[in-house]
Amino acid sequence: MLNSDLNRTRRLGVEYEMAVPLVGSGDSNALRETFARVLTANGLPCVSRPYSHAPVPHGIDLAVEHDSSVQGESRYRGITWHPVELKTRILNGAEDWERIVPKALEICRYLGARVTPSCGHHVHVEMTEGRERPETIRSVYNLLHRFEPVLFGLVAPSRRDNTFCRRMPDRTKLLHRCTSLETYRMALSGWDRNHALNLTHLVGPSPRIEFRYHQGTIESEKARHWMRLVVRLVDHACQRTCKATPKQLVGDRRDLERFLVTVGLKVNSKVYAKVSPELRETGKFLLQRWKRFNDRETEAGSPNDQT
Repeated sequence: MLNSDLNRTRRLGVEYEMAVPLVGSGDSNALRETFARVLTANGLPCVSRPYSHAPVPHGIDLAVEHDSSVQGESRYRGITWHPVELKTRILNGAEDWERIVPKALEICRYLGARVTPSCGHHVHVEMTEGRERPETIRSVYNLLHRFEPVLFGLVAPSRRDNTFCRRMPDRTKLLHRCTSLETYRMALSGWDRNHALNLTHLVGPSPRIEFRYHQGTIESEKARHWMRLVVRLVDHACQRTCKATPKQLVGDRRDLERFLVTVGLKVNSKVYAKVSPELRETGKFLLQRWKRFNDRETEAGSPNDQT
C-alpha cells in the first residue's frame, strides 16, 4: 500500500513580494530598515539590504530587500509605493516554516503591506536526490511538464501570461537521453530563471527547484497550502518514476482531479491508498482555488485577482 505523507524535513526557502505605501517622509531604505527592526523586535531576527542572491546571513531568519519588479497601485494620486521582498533563510522543513512564516506575514500585513498583480510568491525546494540518482531530475521534469497547465489553473489569471513566470518549453522528452549530471546540465543549459519552474539551480552546488507560479500573497493559509503542494511534488517525483507523456494536459477539471490523485493529495486505491489529513486538506483547498480562478464569471470580473 502506498501512503502519501508530507515530508516535514525537506529544506526550503521562500520569498514574498509586496508593495508598501508610505504616508509621510522617508525613502525605501528607511522603510526596509523599519520592517527589519519590527520583525527582529518580535522574535524574528531580520536584516535590511538591497536586492541580493546571497544567502541570508548566519543567525538571521529573514532579509527585507528591494525588488524593482514590484509595482504599487494607482487608485489614488500622490501615494509613494516602495517595493519589498521578504526572503527567509533556508528553512529546515515544515515545522521551521510554521515557526517563522505565519508570524512574519502577519507583521507585514500590520505594517501596511499590500499585494498587487506585479507581486509573486516563490518557493525554493531542496532536491539533493539528483546528485546520487540523476534520473530523478528527469522524473521531476516529466511530472511538471505534464501537469503545468493544471498548476497555472491553480493561481491567479495574472500569472498565466507573465514574463517573471513563463511557461516551460513544450518539449516532452527534453531529458530523455540524459544519463549523468553533466548531460542533464547540458540539456538544461538554456533554461531561464524566469520560467515558472526554475531548474537553473538543480545541477548546481546547492541543488533545488524554484517554483515561481504563485501570485503574491501575505496570507499564511494560502502560503501554507502552496508550500505543502510543491514539497509533495518533489517528493512524488523522487519516490516514483514519472514518465514522459506525448503532450501536456489541457488543465480542465478532469485533469485537476487526475493531478490530485497522481501526486497524493486525494485518496485512490490504485495510486495512493492512504493520504495524510494535512495533504487531504491541501487537496480540498486547491480544488476550491481552481474553481475560483476558472469560473468564467469570476475570471471575467476580476482579471488581476491576487487573492
